[in-house]
Amino acid sequence: MTDTTNFPSRQAYLTFLESLLREAAEIALSFPRGLSARIKDADPNQVVTNADLAIGTRLKSRIHERFPHDSEIDEEWGIVRGTSAITWVIDPIDGTSNFAAGSPLFGVMVGVLENGMPVAGGVSLPAFSETYVAEVGHGAYVNGNKLELKAGGDMTEQLVAYGIDFHPSETAHDYRTMENIAFRCRGIRMSNSIFDCMMVAKGVYAASMHRRNRIWDCVAPHVIIQEAGGTFSTMEGDVPDYQNPLTKTKQVYSMLACNSDFHRAVTDITRA
Repeated sequence: MTDTTNFPSRQAYLTFLESLLREAAEIALSFPRGLSARIKDADPNQVVTNADLAIGTRLKSRIHERFPHDSEIDEEWGIVRGTSAITWVIDPIDGTSNFAAGSPLFGVMVGVLENGMPVAGGVSLPAFSETYVAEVGHGAYVNGNKLELKAGGDMTEQLVAYGIDFHPSETAHDYRTMENIAFRCRGIRMSNSIFDCMMVAKGVYAASMHRRNRIWDCVAPHVIIQEAGGTFSTMEGDVPDYQNPLTKTKQVYSMLACNSDFHRAVTDITRA
């Protein structure tokens, strides 16, 4: 990282991420179940609640207080342009529709880019009291326990998560792809949230994929999956491009988080 004064060690860096995520989890759990949600004007598949706004406000404030020269991207509040090489990428609640309905399958994500490259990430699953953190070259952890994906074995014995948001130009393609994958695995699961990616990091699912994501959906899990020993790519198998991240807030990314042993098998299907 460029700010060696503020981040004197890897442990201090991960400790800061963990503190952000713990605070975000407390805010999320303080809101009542069945929270009212507003549909976003730009995308009828997306909703926002007061909890999203409260968490985003708090995370942005904490980051800016500690690192005033860094840039920030928040799904709800937009961009803060800084002067350093670091960009913090925040999704206050991923799976807001789940959260608003009272489902536990939602999470908070904070990712860090340095010169457009993912270098650290953290995810909180508040309802499960789980906090995931990772830094490039130093491994991934959940509640202090190291995540290490094991050999995948037989694809037919694996669970795969596939998330879908309705979009006229792509939904039929999603159905075909999901059907082809379903014939080659034990079953399809779907929370349509960061919960699915973290199940890949823990080795519960072989893969998780979604065709329509934004940069705040990708950076944090990218580092966690990679440092756990998996592969994070587009659904076609390419490395996601986060260069000049402040210009990427409207870019749509497909996403595949995968046990590396199955990456080729899954991308052969998605490319077809």
